[in-house]
Amino acid sequence: MKTFVKNPKLTAAFATLGFLSVVGTAQATLFEIDFTPAGAFSGAAPSSPGSNTIFATAIFDDHNSSGTVTLTMTVLNNLPSGAYVNDWYFNSSTAPLTSITFVSGTQAASVDSGTNAFKADGTGGNFDFAFHFPTNNPGGLAQGHTSVYTLTDTGLTASSFNSVSVPAPNGGGYVGALHVQGYGNSVWTSGTGLIRLQENPVPEPATLALLGLGLFTLGVTRRRK
Repeated sequence: MKTFVKNPKLTAAFATLGFLSVVGTAQATLFEIDFTPAGAFSGAAPSSPGSNTIFATAIFDDHNSSGTVTLTMTVLNNLPSGAYVNDWYFNSSTAPLTSITFVSGTQAASVDSGTNAFKADGTGGNFDFAFHFPTNNPGGLAQGHTSVYTLTDTGLTASSFNSVSVPAPNGGGYVGALHVQGYGNSVWTSGTGLIRLQENPVPEPATLALLGLGLFTLGVTRRRK
């Protein structure tokens, strides 16, 4: 201990090293659902984009904690002019959710939540919560538009949404589904889910305590000198 007191620069270096070694190591879980025309299970898919090209994404981010998850629904710019997403369906292992709160972007006209309570076009299985957007363009969830919501429930994480719908007689078992219309036809498409991790640069409490200890020791050293 005396060695550190007599070497304030060394003390500061160790404190900084400890700080940098922990910052950025916390990882938030992301669950991403990608939608392509290849997932169509009802209706006629638009002529563009290509069959395996992603045209919409839904990303659940738990921010390295449980209880609150941010859902970001995005429609890319590669849909035909005039096309928009009317309905978006999801599942949750903790259904029904305690609350679903609008944050930013395009707000849904209504939001429903239950347990296996919402059927995607009668053939896509039963889902736990659904967003119904305005049926007009550009007021709906159209090209380049995003809708962000906060989802809350006890123990909720991004992985909670990696849950499939209860199969309907003609199919089902999807992690998500959406309804596209406005291009002279309409289609229901299922999504493909992917769990991934994202580094969280926010220091954890242990990191801040370590840095504080180093700075305190450095302060005591200078005061004694």
